[in-house]
Amino acid sequence: MAGACVAALATPLSAQAQPATALPPIQARAASEDASASRSPSQIELTGETLARRAAGSADTMSLIAGEPGMAVSANGGISSLPVMRGLADSRVLVTVDGVEITTFCPNNMNPPGSYILPGRVEGISILPTLSPVSAGGDNIAGVIAVTTRAPTFATEGKGLLVTGEVGASYRSVADAVGATVQASVAGERYSIGYEGAWNRAGNYKTGGGRRVRSTLYEAYDQALTLALLTDQGVLSLRAGKHFSPYEGFPTQRMDLTENDSSFADLRYDGTYGWGEVTAKASWRSVDHEMNFLSDKGGSAAGGMPMNTQGRDLSASLAASMPLNDGGALRVGGEAHRADVDDWWPPVAGSAMMGPQTYWNIKNGRRERTGLWAEWEGRRSAQWTTLLGARVEHVETDAGPVQPYAWGGMMNMADAKAALAFNARDRGRADDNVDVTAKAIWRANDTTSVEFGYARKTRSPTIYERYAWGMGMMSSSMTSFAGDANAYVGDPDLEPEVAHNLAATVKFASLDGRRGLTLSAYDSRVEHFIDAVKLADLAKGFVQLRFTNVDARIYGFDASGHAQLWDTSAFGRGTFTGGLSWVEGENRDSGDSLYHMTPLTLRLGVEQVKGRWTNQAELELVGEKDAVNALRREPMTAAYALLSLRSGWKGERVRVDLAVENLLDASYDLPLGGVSFGDFKAEGGVPPIHPLPGLGRSINLNLAYAF
Repeated sequence: MAGACVAALATPLSAQAQPATALPPIQARAASEDASASRSPSQIELTGETLARRAAGSADTMSLIAGEPGMAVSANGGISSLPVMRGLADSRVLVTVDGVEITTFCPNNMNPPGSYILPGRVEGISILPTLSPVSAGGDNIAGVIAVTTRAPTFATEGKGLLVTGEVGASYRSVADAVGATVQASVAGERYSIGYEGAWNRAGNYKTGGGRRVRSTLYEAYDQALTLALLTDQGVLSLRAGKHFSPYEGFPTQRMDLTENDSSFADLRYDGTYGWGEVTAKASWRSVDHEMNFLSDKGGSAAGGMPMNTQGRDLSASLAASMPLNDGGALRVGGEAHRADVDDWWPPVAGSAMMGPQTYWNIKNGRRERTGLWAEWEGRRSAQWTTLLGARVEHVETDAGPVQPYAWGGMMNMADAKAALAFNARDRGRADDNVDVTAKAIWRANDTTSVEFGYARKTRSPTIYERYAWGMGMMSSSMTSFAGDANAYVGDPDLEPEVAHNLAATVKFASLDGRRGLTLSAYDSRVEHFIDAVKLADLAKGFVQLRFTNVDARIYGFDASGHAQLWDTSAFGRGTFTGGLSWVEGENRDSGDSLYHMTPLTLRLGVEQVKGRWTNQAELELVGEKDAVNALRREPMTAAYALLSLRSGWKGERVRVDLAVENLLDASYDLPLGGVSFGDFKAEGGVPPIHPLPGLGRSINLNLAYAF
């Protein structure tokens, strides 16, 4: 992805074209997104060079977080991987784009929040694990990943019109993937107009050894237009755009994406006044989503199995931050989110099972969430910073009456009975949730800081977790989030998950910045964790499960560090980097391991910077995954090692990035990949099903030019 490389170039190269006026101190990210409260030893920031290097290997924005301590991704589609934060994944992690939350409108998790922004539009990613402040968002138990796009820029006073832009192109050999990006803006002293666009296309990727992995192809378009006005107090901006994917294969799912069409509009005001800062936001998003079979799974020439979803997001928020005399701040805010979804499966002509009427999976589904929060940051001395925040939320969910493909006949009997029972019961639910974050940072001296604290975090069930009602073998297997190809049934009586998180981080950094070490440990006890219970064995080794509440525990530690190895005129500056992550998770009711726990992972690297060149060698060592979830029949995976080489050159206007990922073409299985259902189906569906293989050797090239 040249896109992220271009993003990394945007500020410095545009500035060379003509000096631009920076935004007011709020930088269009004020109040509820103030970094001072959350800029702690445990916070991770990804910008510039780091994003540019990682973007060489993927068109998937969430994959950019992989490799950070405690962070991983669960395989999904080519642009739709799911974030894993310290053992907690998917909707348990809040992902925002420019502070806006996005709902997943799919029973197979094919359009998660990260899929709506290609790397070409990403300016930065902030990762706030475990003890994230309440101001960063609610309805999560793991933490927050905040993705930001380019903020508007304005011309310097008296310098005339400011015109800037970038174009980029990319290629990745492992999937014959190509991409292109474009960005252009025209700005005066008081106004700014900007356009961003990105396109990516890939075929099925190759494993180590050269075998193609079926159902891994994709194509996606992403574009946005931003209008901004600079006032005496701040910035008023309107960003509107469209994301379109005509197809995306999903190797771990029974279905594929055959179209995802989404439009959005975000209105935002960031202002600075004598008393403090304010941020007001309103957003709208429309999603039209279609699933069926791509050619690797048999295609849809004979009708296949069409599944359609329409979703609408509406949200508004208001936040204020007021400085205190001790250098701290008081922050308050309120927000409201509403998601509406219809999910229906049209009848298939000539099919005895899929007809004669439309199957309504979710009809008039609704999830409304309103919340208020307050946060106090105190700085009693130069050594101590404390943060105390509370958030209260009210969540309502509901869904209308449903219907099966047919009310009679043996093939639809299980679904007909389930629909009658679902329609007869009260389906409306209301949750009152409370979140609390209390943490302290002690700066012992100029080189050592310690963060420790507690966070109570709450997440209400999703619409599909509560209202997926089908009990038939086929219908229930169409609701499957986990990449295990099993079948799932919802439960309207699910309780919200409540996590009690303890975490501590110690950070050492030398005064000259040449050495640094960060150590973190965490322990999360989760009440009403949404896991599953077995209902029935299905054909070919799969199982039918019902979502259920259990008690769970997740605990682990992360370590990362760097040390300068040399600094000479002949060889530039060399730095050693390393990162280690370990996590365990347990269903405390059954004793089973939680699903998708990342095995012990170690990353070692050496980076050289000399003049305009940045070169890097990285070794990734992943341990055996033998702690697996027996309930879902999660496959074990063997240990493996990957060696990658990367090099980048940045001129005044041009940037070139070249990488060879998995240099030795190692063959391995992804520990968080789920099962390779696309291959399983194409090869006749004979058990056992195998884990999803990882990517083989890939030569990646990114080019970017700024003007």
